[in-house]
Amino acid sequence: MASTETPHASNGSLFGTLWHSWLRKRRRDRVRALSQIRFRLTREGVHYVGILLFIFTGAILRDINLLILLAGAMIGLLLLQWRFNTRTLVGLSASRRLPRNTSVGKATDIPVTVSNPKRWLGSWLILVEDPLRKMLPASRKLTEKGLAVVSEIRPNSSSASQYQLTFHQRGQFQVGPSTISTRFPLGLGRGSRTLDNTELITVLPRLGTLSSRVESLFQQEMNGNARAAPQAGLHEADFYGLRPWTTGDSRRWIHWRTTARLGELSVRQFERQQRRQVCVLLDLYRPAERKKEKEEFDDNEIERAISFLATLAHWTVKRGGDRLAVAVAANDHFALPSVQSAVLVENLLERLAVVSTSDAPNLVQALHGLAIPLMNNPHLVVISTREDQSDLLRKSLKGTNGKLFSRLNVTWLNAARGDLERFFSWT
Repeated sequence: MASTETPHASNGSLFGTLWHSWLRKRRRDRVRALSQIRFRLTREGVHYVGILLFIFTGAILRDINLLILLAGAMIGLLLLQWRFNTRTLVGLSASRRLPRNTSVGKATDIPVTVSNPKRWLGSWLILVEDPLRKMLPASRKLTEKGLAVVSEIRPNSSSASQYQLTFHQRGQFQVGPSTISTRFPLGLGRGSRTLDNTELITVLPRLGTLSSRVESLFQQEMNGNARAAPQAGLHEADFYGLRPWTTGDSRRWIHWRTTARLGELSVRQFERQQRRQVCVLLDLYRPAERKKEKEEFDDNEIERAISFLATLAHWTVKRGGDRLAVAVAANDHFALPSVQSAVLVENLLERLAVVSTSDAPNLVQALHGLAIPLMNNPHLVVISTREDQSDLLRKSLKGTNGKLFSRLNVTWLNAARGDLERFFSWT
C-alpha cells in the first residue's frame, strides 16, 4: 500500500522549533539591550550646557567671534566626555565572589573583579553597582546597593575591589545585575552599562544566646538506660569496663594486657550513652486581618521564634550527645526528624531563612514527619506566635494516629506573650 502523509504530522515539531527560535531571539535581544552603553549628563554637565547655551546665544546676538570660538571649544569638551565614556566601557566585564549564605547582622565582604580586554585603551574610575532585591519571603522593596570603585584597569588586564554587605533581614536575596559606569575624565556626563550577572545569596536567621533553663526542654530518650547512664562514656559506644570473651565479640575489642595477666580472653565493654531528645514544632501563625500599625511588632515576634529554633539547633549540634527533631508549620510544612550534624543544621537554617507565615498553618501534617521521634519521646515543644492551641491539636491528632499521639505531652511557648525570654535572649 502507498503511504500517505497528513499535512498536520509535523505541526507539533514546527511549532516547537518556532517557539525555541523566538526564545533565543528574545534572549539575544535582552542581552544586547543590557549591554548597550547609555550616556546622560550629570548635574555638573547640565550646568555646563546651560553656560554653553548662554555664551552661544550671546555670541550670535552680539556677533562676537571670540565667544563663538569659546562655545565651539566647550562643545568639543562635551563631545570628548561622551566619546571617552562610551569607548571606555566597551568590553568591560565585572564578576563577584558571592558566598552561598551569610547571617543577619554579619558583615560580608564581596570581592569584585573588573576585566578590560582592550589592547590599547585603559579604563579609569569605574564604579560597580549591585542592586539588592529580596526574593523570599515577600517583603517591601529594597533600595540598597553594593558599591565598589576601581581606580584603574590597564589594557588587557583586570583590577579588584570589594564592598561590604550587612543584611538586617533573613531571606533569599538577588544581587545584581551589575551596572558599571564612569564619569572620567571631566565629570560632565556618566556612561553606564548593565551586565547580565545576577546571583542569589541566602541570609540565615540571627542566632541569639540560650540560658541554662533550656536544659529543661530536653527529655530522656530511653528511660530503660537510666541506670546504665552514670557508668557510660561521654560518647555513644565508649569503653567503660572489661568482661570475659563471649561468642560474637569482635577481635578488635580484645584487651591484650588484661588477657595476658588473667590467662583468658577479656574484651572491652561498651555501653550506649543515655541520650536526651527534644521534638520541636514551629508554628508561624499570623492572621490575615493583622493591623498595619502592629506589623513591625509582629515581625519581631515571628523573627524571635525563628531565631530561637535556629539557635537551639546550632547549640544542640555543637554541644553533641543530644538529639533534635524539627517540624515547621507555616505557608508550607516540612519536618527534619534528626538534626545531628552541621550540614543538617545549615540545611535547616536555609529553609528557615525563606519560610513565611500563614493564617492557617497545618500543624497536623507537619507533626506526621515527627512520628518516629515522638515514639521514643512523646514530649513536644511548640514554638508559636499565638495562644495555646494544644487541646485543639490533640483533638485533630486523634483521628489520624490515636495510638501514637495519645501519650503526647505538649509544652506551648508563645513568643507574643514573652514565653521565650526565660530560655533565649535576642537583640
